[in-house]
Amino acid sequence: MSLLQLEAMLNEIGMQPTWRDEAQRAAAYYDGKQLSPDVLQTLKDRGQAPLVYNLIGPTIDAVLGIEAKTRTDWIVRADDDYSTEVAEALNERLNETARVTMANRACADGYAAEVKTGLGWVEVNRNSDPFEAPYRVNYVSRNEIFWDWHAKRPDLKDARYLVRERWLDEDRALLAFPKHEHLVKAAVNGWRAWEGMWDDNRSHTMVELLHAYGEYQETVLDEDTWFDFERRRVRVFEIWYRTYQRGVVLKLQDGRVIEYDQSNPVHHAAIVHKTAKPVASVFPKMRLCYFLGCHRVVDIPSPLPHNNFPYVPLWGFREDGTGIPYGLIRRMMSPQDEVNARRSKMMWLLSAKRTIMDSDATTMDIEEVNEEIQRPDGVVILNPSRQNRDQYAFRVEQDFQLASQQFEVMVESQRMIQDTAGVYSALLGRQDGGAESGVAIASLVEQGSTTLAELNDNYRFGRRMVGEHLLALITEDIDRDPQQIATNVAKPERSKVIFLNRPEVDESGHKVITNDVYRAKTQVALDDIQATAGYRAQVANRLFELASTLPDDVKVAVLDIVVEATDIPQREEIVKRIRKVTGTGINPDEMAPEEREAMEQQQAIEAEERQLNLEELREKVNKLRSEAAKARSTAENTDAKTESQRYADRKTDAETDKILLEMQQLTQQMAQATQQMQEQVATGERTIKAYESVLPDVMRLKAAGAAEQPAPKNPQPTMTRPQQPTT
Repeated sequence: MSLLQLEAMLNEIGMQPTWRDEAQRAAAYYDGKQLSPDVLQTLKDRGQAPLVYNLIGPTIDAVLGIEAKTRTDWIVRADDDYSTEVAEALNERLNETARVTMANRACADGYAAEVKTGLGWVEVNRNSDPFEAPYRVNYVSRNEIFWDWHAKRPDLKDARYLVRERWLDEDRALLAFPKHEHLVKAAVNGWRAWEGMWDDNRSHTMVELLHAYGEYQETVLDEDTWFDFERRRVRVFEIWYRTYQRGVVLKLQDGRVIEYDQSNPVHHAAIVHKTAKPVASVFPKMRLCYFLGCHRVVDIPSPLPHNNFPYVPLWGFREDGTGIPYGLIRRMMSPQDEVNARRSKMMWLLSAKRTIMDSDATTMDIEEVNEEIQRPDGVVILNPSRQNRDQYAFRVEQDFQLASQQFEVMVESQRMIQDTAGVYSALLGRQDGGAESGVAIASLVEQGSTTLAELNDNYRFGRRMVGEHLLALITEDIDRDPQQIATNVAKPERSKVIFLNRPEVDESGHKVITNDVYRAKTQVALDDIQATAGYRAQVANRLFELASTLPDDVKVAVLDIVVEATDIPQREEIVKRIRKVTGTGINPDEMAPEEREAMEQQQAIEAEERQLNLEELREKVNKLRSEAAKARSTAENTDAKTESQRYADRKTDAETDKILLEMQQLTQQMAQATQQMQEQVATGERTIKAYESVLPDVMRLKAAGAAEQPAPKNPQPTMTRPQQPTT
């Protein structure tokens, strides 16, 4: 990178949207510095007290507490079965390195900057201090880093450059760049003195200094922007930039992609044997450059194993149009200003007094009158010769109604601070809004966590990138060297030693490498199990509640799990003893030979006891079966007799039912015959009555006819009345 490119880059950075001042103001609001000098002067002129009622601080602290309570560990997962043990070993090394480098502390500081100002940075790089951990994971201030504003991806993989600016004192700059000692000294004093620069009589030093002095004369950068000769320090630009190039890459059969190296015979062999496919493509290459002000001292390919920046961004919110990052405090600043203004106004109204008087009401001047009125024991001497002697000549008033109105508006503004941030009172430990039950309060807390999902999701994305960068450094340092890593250290499970890059000979006699780290397919994720004490306490309470509802035999089976979830001292030893007694949760492959032998003997004894118990149970079962057969035979005889009697009873019942049915039918027939006979008798009686009723008339008619006619010669025999049959 040339000086012209640096100047163009810095010029582009200067034209980026201004957001750092607002971020500084948001951070100041969190610290309680919420009144600007202009506001302080205005309050002083009004006589109001500069009151600050910081509600932003506790609200932000509650959000930061969520990260501390829900913090999770990194976990390395394997993408195939071959990489399982490698992933397990790398997972152990990654979390151990995270503890040594205090990566959680750096991520927590980055999360705080993300929540407050909208952007935090975490550096993952190698450590130059040999007495410290081999890697460093540090929080970096947002004011030190500038990036390509045209980048759209949250991981900045599409950014062309990233610049970090720092001021270094002369001694540190000399140690950081020992090959440019004279240049550092010249830059520190601003090229004001050339004495002592040619003592070594080296021609290349003179050429370097003359070239650097020419850059100093030609640069458009202001002197005060890159050196401070009073403090004797220089401004260092650490520039990571991407250069795009066209080349050939090899796609291997296992899915890996590597850059083709013409000087590597293995690459040629892979192409010939068709185990790798060459593909022409365009890809970026990361480079690192250092400038001491306007002087370039280093420009090398990236020393990191990955093709990313060593600085991981933790984004908060971003404006849609400009991409400006901002945090929660930006939404809370307006209601916070209103709370401070209303409270100051309210306190001033409670103590302020308004004086209304005639010009001749007193002989005291205005300042003396105001001073006496403001005092609780103030004395005002009235003018005895005043013209107006009624009560309106001199009176003092106070407006408490305005103070009450200011208080109501202030309370509403306090509520707006939480509403705009999406942090409810239950999340702050307060019981407001009528939520009294534990379920309702838990729902409010969960709702507050949901409103912060965007922030927390961005943080988890950045935290995972920190783990990926740290794992890349670990993997590169392991390289091809054989190593052994112990897993399950300080855990109830037996420790397991995994050998990485272990050379062995397979069945065909070829040399192979077992658990090859270079070929392993792994990825970093965040564990689903939270590692904080508060979360473990909640899990332990739920496990205790669940275990209390289980049967006794099941309680014994899950006892080790319940104890392991607690934070009691020596819980690992307790879990080991529980598993040793119960035999649950023990993997025989991870046991020592003597432990495995003892366990096998114990299992044999238990198996023999179970066999004896089984035989005893079989005898009891056989005895019970014979008794049951005898009882069944007796019952069958009894059942046969009972069934015969039941058959006879059923036959008798059937015959009885038949007789009853016949009697019923006979009764019905007799009733029908009786009814018919009665109907015939009734008909005969009606006929006789009708005959008897007309018989007298017939007899008279006959008698009259006989008297009128002569007697016949041959008289007819007398007609007799037929005899009525008797019934």
